[in-house]
Amino acid sequence: MSSRRAEIEAKRAKLAELRRAREERAKRAQLIEDQQALGPKPKENLDALVSSILNQHPDPSITTNSIDSFNVETQAKSPTESPADNSESVSVLSQSIQPPTEIPSTPHSDSYHADPRKESNARDTPGSLPLSAATDTPASQLGRASAPAPKILYSKEVQTSPIQNQDHTDHASSFHESEDGSSHQSTRESTPITYTEPTQQNLGHDFTDFLFAKSAVIERVLDEEYDVMTDYRHMPTDAGEPTSDSLRHLSTYYDVSMDTRSVTDMDWSTIHPELLAVGYNRSRKPASNYDGMVAVWNWHLRQRPEFQFQAPTDVTSVLASPFHPTLFFGGTFSGQILLWDTRQGALPVQRTPLSFSSGANTGHCAPVYSMRTVGTSHAHQLVSASIDGLVCTWSMDMLAKPQESIMLSNALHPRSAEVGVTTLDVCTHDPTQFMLGTEEGNVYAAARYDRAGIAAGLDTAAVYVGHAAAVTHLEYHPNPRGRNAPVDFSQLFLSSSMDWSTALWRALDKRPTAPSNPAAYHYPHANPRIATSTRTNPLAFRGGIKNQASWTAVHPLCRFENQMDYVMDVRWHPQHPAVFAHVDVAGRLALSNLNTSCERPWLTATTPQGRGLNRVAWERGDPATKLAVGAMDGRVHLYEVAKHLVLPRGDAEWTQMQEVLEALA
Repeated sequence: MSSRRAEIEAKRAKLAELRRAREERAKRAQLIEDQQALGPKPKENLDALVSSILNQHPDPSITTNSIDSFNVETQAKSPTESPADNSESVSVLSQSIQPPTEIPSTPHSDSYHADPRKESNARDTPGSLPLSAATDTPASQLGRASAPAPKILYSKEVQTSPIQNQDHTDHASSFHESEDGSSHQSTRESTPITYTEPTQQNLGHDFTDFLFAKSAVIERVLDEEYDVMTDYRHMPTDAGEPTSDSLRHLSTYYDVSMDTRSVTDMDWSTIHPELLAVGYNRSRKPASNYDGMVAVWNWHLRQRPEFQFQAPTDVTSVLASPFHPTLFFGGTFSGQILLWDTRQGALPVQRTPLSFSSGANTGHCAPVYSMRTVGTSHAHQLVSASIDGLVCTWSMDMLAKPQESIMLSNALHPRSAEVGVTTLDVCTHDPTQFMLGTEEGNVYAAARYDRAGIAAGLDTAAVYVGHAAAVTHLEYHPNPRGRNAPVDFSQLFLSSSMDWSTALWRALDKRPTAPSNPAAYHYPHANPRIATSTRTNPLAFRGGIKNQASWTAVHPLCRFENQMDYVMDVRWHPQHPAVFAHVDVAGRLALSNLNTSCERPWLTATTPQGRGLNRVAWERGDPATKLAVGAMDGRVHLYEVAKHLVLPRGDAEWTQMQEVLEALA
């Protein structure tokens, strides 16, 4: 039993020694912090202060080295020395290093409040000075004496080291910070932000725009395809180039916001060739906040669109301004034409008035399926056509009222005078003339202004008969950019229809002459159910029709009937005179070259998902090797053609194309 007690006493002595050593280290650290807070002082003032406390005369031989010798003597004391004596010596030393009364007080001395725990410990400590004596001494005016830590009693159950009070440490650090004058701006305490608080705060639009723009830059870099293992010491291979008998699928552009939507129209930007504007109809999900949408995709950014615009109704047509890099137009199902600016967010900056009846002062009230720009960069206009037969001309700076409007009507139609316009394109060599396709399948020529012998509106002297169903798209042959074509093909145009065919046409230069026998009048159409005559169905025609001039039917130069379903779109290649692309609802993309064959497509491809295709568009680059196709599931697929297949071989392509047209005529 005695051995066990002796062992416990030895452990207690060892713990007491460790505790004293720890207290001494803490006091020395506190002493160093006090000295750093007070800053370097003159040696004479320190000697005078020590002499005034010890009631001795200042001795020049006393230097600051005495403090270091005192610390060495304190460390060399016996472990059996009582803690009270140790605390008394430290108390005297802490008071001996206080600054003299000549030191001016800081402006923040009034804001300091002493810790009550320190004051109670100082009164209870035997070695500390009384309060009256402390107030009499000059050094006690600042109250910078460091009190010893309270005693900790150990028992058999407690054999661990005490944990330093965090509040005391924080208060001491704040006290020293205020003493050395480092914080002079405000004494108000700052409230820390928790991890959940930023998510509850309402982030501003500037922050979200900044985050969106910078993250888009990072995603462009990540989506950039570059072969880091390329060896420039060897001959390059053509493994990555598309072969002559296939179309290479590059990427698919899709976002969750396009779910249950379909692509309605597409248009590449002229100023930024990598941007593609895509229009979408309404979503079938009831949780959608807006019906229509226009997404501007960047082929360097595959995960999400570069810009996303909102529309109150389905977007039926879209157009990227060829003269301004930030403007995009969209025609809607309600008849409104919207203008978006990439600098102003997702909402339109201008819109045409919403009306319930079409007129010269109100604009469209029916779906706008076609829009075109005419003019130059200094003077240009927007031409739009709705399905009720109204063609309007707008100023891009003001959409409140159309500059011109023409209500097309077919007075010679045996059943209805309305003209359902589904597509429109302006003639490349004459902006006042345009060609339009209708729901019944016929194609008509029209004029925007009155000319000699021709009134503005629909030209009833000729009808282009070739489709038995609605015309989905129509496009004139484009003029090559940067050079003059050796042969003029501006009168050629292509049309696609829901009768599973694509047709090549040549527009008439002059109006045809009326037949000599008016009684042989008939209404021409490719569908025999629609085509009637006065002989087969005289009651189908309205009164007074025989006294007017009859129509002349114009047939296509060539028909392409290799599609598997409705042909939804057809587009000429921007540079090659004989190449064009067309898509159908079966999900098939076909490229045709008139110089190669007029019967079978040149190249074909099917989308990965096999969904139906609505639109196709060639890029604006030179040469245009990429083309985008829009599907009915909201996806946009980007394909690439080999450069040597679409790059014209000088004037030989144009001459060969002219020979093919002469053979077709």
